[in-house]
Amino acid sequence: MHIIYQCYGSAHSSVIAAAIHLGKLPSDRLPSVKEVLELPDFDWAEDRTIGTLFYKGRDENGHAVYTLGLGREWRAALRCIRSMLEILGEDPLQYRLVHALDCITLTTKVGGALSRRYGLCFLGRPLAAWGIRKSYPRLLELVCSIKGK
Repeated sequence: MHIIYQCYGSAHSSVIAAAIHLGKLPSDRLPSVKEVLELPDFDWAEDRTIGTLFYKGRDENGHAVYTLGLGREWRAALRCIRSMLEILGEDPLQYRLVHALDCITLTTKVGGALSRRYGLCFLGRPLAAWGIRKSYPRLLELVCSIKGK
């Protein structure tokens, strides 16, 4: 099984969801802003990496976990991915494409834009991490639903 957490740019919501899934962030409490900021891939991806699949590791059940940013046209991109899997003869049930962007607050989106789009990392990165704390229960719920817990 391949689990792909997808968001706009593969820098925030998908990264947090994958980190929760892989046990790199806690499932029993809110992480601190510091814990979020210490993730090596939080707020890292750039526009040029949109469409790039990032392998994050294997979970306790051996499932491969990835993040993927698909930009504004994510619905069309997901249809393309599903079509490619079908053309390649892959079992679509072996690929879970999970939209994580809807789990985060406007605060994280603004922080991410300030950091990634406008280069104001000193302001945007901590704002995005603070917003993640507010969004964390929804992200945790999403991951638990994917893991069947």
